Amino acid sequence: MSYEKYINRRDDVLLAGFLFGCGLVIGGVVGALVADRTKKIDGNQVLQNAKNLFTEPGTIEGSWIELQPIEAERFGQIQEVFYGGISRTEDGELVQYEFMADPTTGNFLDFYKL
Repeated sequence: MSYEKYINRRDDVLLAGFLFGCGLVIGGVVGALVADRTKKIDGNQVLQNAKNLFTEPGTIEGSWIELQPIEAERFGQIQEVFYGGISRTEDGELVQYEFMADPTTGNFLDFYKL
């Protein structure tokens, strides 16, 4: 093998190795971003946020939440939500509220009084 062919072959191998390494890095970054976007928030954290919203105007008597997201139909679409409720005293009466929250962001989608 001549010296020039050896140099060209070595350069090709180095370039292939470099491109393979770049592919691994890009794949790892994309995988980490996708995994982070699909990570769900803990249901207990969502319930604590709901309690914090309701403690000011009254006393909380009880609360609950489905710790695993459930499928619910909203606006004609099926989506996963945390479903929970809070009971509190308002003007001497027990009032119950239910809520739905997004399991990936923790944002409350709906609150309603029963």
